Amino acid sequence: MKFKKIVSAVLASVVAAGVCVANAFAVEDGKATYCFDTDAKISDFVSFGSVEQTGMKLTHNIYESVNGNGCIVVSENSGGDAEDTFGGFYVEASTLGLKNFDSCTIEMSIKLCEGADGFYDNLALFSDGMIWLSQSVPELSTDEWTTVTMQISEGAENSKAGFTIPTFKAFVGDIVYIDDFVVTDKDGKVVANMGDYEREKVSTEDAASTGQNILMTILLVLLILAIVGGIGLIVSTSIRRFS
Repeated sequence: MKFKKIVSAVLASVVAAGVCVANAFAVEDGKATYCFDTDAKISDFVSFGSVEQTGMKLTHNIYESVNGNGCIVVSENSGGDAEDTFGGFYVEASTLGLKNFDSCTIEMSIKLCEGADGFYDNLALFSDGMIWLSQSVPELSTDEWTTVTMQISEGAENSKAGFTIPTFKAFVGDIVYIDDFVVTDKDGKVVANMGDYEREKVSTEDAASTGQNILMTILLVLLILAIVGGIGLIVSTSIRRFS
């Protein structure tokens, strides 16, 4: 444990240089390691710490997304009396076919749920194993997605990457949406989607709108043809009358 703390202190400054936060969409639709378009791979994320005490849960949501058909929503049912104020969910490097997260880039997109202002004070992107590394999220919005990125330095042979419990205050309800959890390996290659991507479906309303547009186009073309035909008929009649 003492060695781990020493190494953490030495590498923390190096890692800090590679940490950034941006309001942007990190990857194209379907390219994220975890797209969360379905709930098929939520079970890859393992809970630890005070998850049970805070009532923290990950559930699938189809009404919000950076792209695709959904995301996960992080909720809590907490009285604010957890004995240990740490914990969250992580995925193992081996689950992604990696030996560890050495020199990898980890990122995820986050959006605040309505009514959750002030209740994500402990939320952070993290990696653990040989050393503990974390990146707290900035001020979040209920209107826009924020992408948080953490570059793991060379030599940090960590086996876990994930996100922490959002808050240890008393709270009941949804706190944040998370989408497009992306892992890029040390060679700069994004780890391919693990099997939860689903092509975005066209809604009935969109389909109806498209059908209406096609119909209107056809009617417009017919109207133009009718006008042109009418003009031609008038001209033809006039020519015959005066010839």
